[in-house]
Amino acid sequence: MIPRPKTTPLHLGLLGLLIAAMAVIGAEPPQTSAPNPSTPASPDTPRATSRRILPKAEWLDRDHGAPNGTQYRTFQSKVLDREVSYLVYLPPGYEQEKQRYPVIYLLHGMGGNQRDGATTYVPLLEAAIKEGVMPPTIVVLVNGMVKSCYCDSSNGQCPMESVIIRDLIPHVDQSYRTMAGRESRVIEGYSMGGYGAGHLGFKYPELFGTVVINAGGLNDPSPMNIPEDDPMFGVFGADNARRVAAHPRELARKNADRLRAQTNLRIGCGSLDNLLPGNQALHELLTQLGIKHEYEVVPDVVHNSGIYYRKLGTKVFEFHRKCLQTQTQNKVK
Repeated sequence: MIPRPKTTPLHLGLLGLLIAAMAVIGAEPPQTSAPNPSTPASPDTPRATSRRILPKAEWLDRDHGAPNGTQYRTFQSKVLDREVSYLVYLPPGYEQEKQRYPVIYLLHGMGGNQRDGATTYVPLLEAAIKEGVMPPTIVVLVNGMVKSCYCDSSNGQCPMESVIIRDLIPHVDQSYRTMAGRESRVIEGYSMGGYGAGHLGFKYPELFGTVVINAGGLNDPSPMNIPEDDPMFGVFGADNARRVAAHPRELARKNADRLRAQTNLRIGCGSLDNLLPGNQALHELLTQLGIKHEYEVVPDVVHNSGIYYRKLGTKVFEFHRKCLQTQTQNKVK
């Protein structure tokens, strides 16, 4: 059982200073307009509307940078028959202790890379751990191949989902002192990563006990054809049926009974984020399906991860603690 934290105003003040600093570190370009429900939303609408040139996707990131105490690591993918990179954060005391830890799989947004969460998320998590707000936790920062949406591509060139499910998770459980049960495994993401967290978390409830969607790129899963320059076309091509079936909303419907019984869910989005309508729609669907979840609209926040996490404060870490405690207690029973 994870012990309850002991916090003081001084401790939370330190964490508050770190949260404030994140306001200027957002990985996503700031969006300045209020949400427009009539605007189609790809997994990263603020990025996709400009159709900006994205960096080259590489399974083995040539940049070995590992900010804020993370470590650059690789694993051998059987799916790809090649090495794949990722970053890992090990909590304070990991090298000295023998205990096992829960794991958060952190998914970055479109156009990003495995280092994004190391600058926007890991410093806040580490402060929360040190101040007792969050239990010591391993974080795996996934290489999402820039624009994979964390799904297997229809052309077979980017089997992102299979690499994570069949290769990365077993590798992590074999390589680190993890609590390998689903109740101690979290999937969380921002923007495209939020879509990916919903897609993988809802599709594989037997693997993930907690799913957190932050400003998820939850485009309308319409069966209508989409433009070839749309990021989703790059993943699914003209296979509209598969694209619709992969959407978190459709997976929530399909696996409602399993999610209702065993999965902790949280959705958050900024009130000025263009992706708000899709997140609101998922919230309403989960409510209709009777799937318990937390939902928060963060006031005065556009699509910018630094601002979002600053405004969100410690809530996501408090949610994780509560879920990890509950799941652990239920397993003991």
